[in-house]
Amino acid sequence: MKKIIKTVLIMLSTTTLFANEQGAMNMGLKVGTLGYGLDVSLPISDSFSARFNLNGFSYTDTVNSDDNDFKGTLDLLTIGMLVDYYPFTSNFRLTSGLYYNASGFTGTISPTGGTSISIGDQSYDINQIDSLDSKITVNSFAPYIGLGWGNDAHDAGWGFTFDLGAMYIGAPQMDLNANIKSTASAALVTEINQELVKEQQKVQDDFNAFKFYPVVMLGVNYTF
Repeated sequence: MKKIIKTVLIMLSTTTLFANEQGAMNMGLKVGTLGYGLDVSLPISDSFSARFNLNGFSYTDTVNSDDNDFKGTLDLLTIGMLVDYYPFTSNFRLTSGLYYNASGFTGTISPTGGTSISIGDQSYDINQIDSLDSKITVNSFAPYIGLGWGNDAHDAGWGFTFDLGAMYIGAPQMDLNANIKSTASAALVTEINQELVKEQQKVQDDFNAFKFYPVVMLGVNYTF
């Protein structure tokens, strides 16, 4: 976390210094599939602008399905370094760049009421296993390409900003861990761990098709 904060401070200070040299700086607030976002952009030339942003969101929920408690936490955290190209005299832009991506998901499944958890090809009841923990991670760095509309930091005043694109995050990686009862035999522990490998592979095969994350952000900005 300290490294992330330090990176953001360096980005913002560098942006402010460069903006002072150019005589304009644009700041925007956005919301969308990256969570809540803060943009800082500045002109490089008549057709190009540099843009830095910080986006984040966290959500935790618990639901009960098939007598199992599912508790999950989604954490979104990205830091973007982008270049906007304005091919026309309008505020239409083409964007490319790189995101530092610290997003991820953690979840826990716990059987209730004497029910069971399915792992791999087997089922285990509440007397054998307490819970099943999952963790999903993605690549730390994600190339981005997209298009949008927004004040290019040349014209003072309020503006509208919109981004539509995709980050290449690679195939999400799933890690599973079973909290097995201490009374379980060594043979049962071995069996459960073998089934965990099967279950993880099933999920991973599904995840391999999702290597791109859609980016849709909408907001307002102001040029000083």
